[in-house]
Amino acid sequence: MPFNRPFLIGNELEYIKQAIASGKISGDGLFTKKASDFFTGKFGFRKTLLTSSCTDALEMAAILC
Repeated sequence: MPFNRPFLIGNELEYIKQAIASGKISGDGLFTKKASDFFTGKFGFRKTLLTSSCTDALEMAAILC
């Protein structure tokens, strides 16, 4: 796999266009909701909280401990 070449297998470019058109490209948009709903349903979580980075996730985990 070439370095830094995106791996596209389906509708990714269309989804990017939709996100840009919605004006919400940094979170809390349609695709954030879809991802959250997916994880909630797939794993039976009561609630999911998606973060923009691993650093943010680790920080929140440390605060919760």
